[in-house]
Amino acid sequence: IHREIFMRTSADGDFISVKETAAILGVSVDTLRFWRYTGKHMKALTPYAHISRRVFYKRDDVLRFSDSSMTAIA
Repeated sequence: IHREIFMRTSADGDFISVKETAAILGVSVDTLRFWRYTGKHMKALTPYAHISRRVFYKRDDVLRFSDSSMTAIA
């Protein structure tokens, strides 16, 4: 997991961009967009904030989703 690429959008770095989320999860930005559109994984990976047409995710949610996804695959 590429934890060093988190973008800090607040003082404590709670939010990360769609691009960074995609990199951590190993999916494309288009895949995340499709998931938002179709509602896939919305309970586990909810987009946290829409700011000026940009979407951000909570870092903890992304890491939790990544860990649970990797556990399910293994």
